Amino acid sequence: ARGRVGGSLLLLGAVACLAVPLADGAAKTALLAVGFGLGGSFATVAATTVAELAPPARRGGALGTMNATVTTAGLIAPAVVGSLVDSHGAAGYQTAVVLSGVLLLLGALAAFTLIDPARDALRPSV
Repeated sequence: ARGRVGGSLLLLGAVACLAVPLADGAAKTALLAVGFGLGGSFATVAATTVAELAPPARRGGALGTMNATVTTAGLIAPAVVGSLVDSHGAAGYQTAVVLSGVLLLLGALAAFTLIDPARDALRPSV
């Protein structure tokens, strides 16, 4: 359920972001809200998945590593979007949304294929 539910959230977010160039007005705003809202909601699924899979002695480190990795996007994204806007003007914002959609799609594919707590629970812990 974690991989499929989380992957579905990311997939729906990706579809919404990738559809932004096809929409106008209020529909564009709604797609942005749905795309980034559903994509962001995966954090809840990710935290519970990491907590379930990590051995108790390493749970805090695993959650901290996940948090550090995820929040790095907060450092990188403004520079990337700023660069896109500098080079493409206002169209750079739409390019950034499409790029976000592609990243959400890659995350969805990874979630569908890599998250399997039942399988991972059978692996010996190191």
